[in-house]
Amino acid sequence: MSELRLREWRAYRALSQADLAERSGVTKATIVALEKPDHRTPHPRTVRRLAKALEVQPHVLYESPSTADSFRWKGQRR
Repeated sequence: MSELRLREWRAYRALSQADLAERSGVTKATIVALEKPDHRTPHPRTVRRLAKALEVQPHVLYESPSTADSFRWKGQRR
């Protein structure tokens, strides 16, 4: 699988690391670690929690927020 784009998605949603930690239930330390270039592969449950907090499908966290039509969140229609 490709690289997790967590920092980009967090910035796109205008959330701090602390905000995302609070919304997702994932520790800030884990978020900090996952945003580093040499991060370890996240546990699938962690990715699901982060995706839910960012209102995207989990696989979308591996795509850039600027990719046209690459994501949809709750309530968005085509």
